[in-house]
Amino acid sequence: MPPFMMEIEAAMRSPLDQLAVDYFTLRSGPSLEFCRRVAGVGDPDEAVARRLGVGISTVRKWRVLGRRASGWSC
Repeated sequence: MPPFMMEIEAAMRSPLDQLAVDYFTLRSGPSLEFCRRVAGVGDPDEAVARRLGVGISTVRKWRVLGRRASGWSC
């Protein structure tokens, strides 16, 4: 598939679907940037946990980290 088609396909995904794709392609575990993105997804913790196949407490931890990290800059 040409690169521009992949970009179009990615743009059509919901934020939760894109988060799931990114989560399942991670190689070394969630980063702070991933946690920031989890914090920005508007779906409830339960829906995110179900979609990613993790516990609700894990999603809540990621959201706390993401909110704290959102004020940081490198």
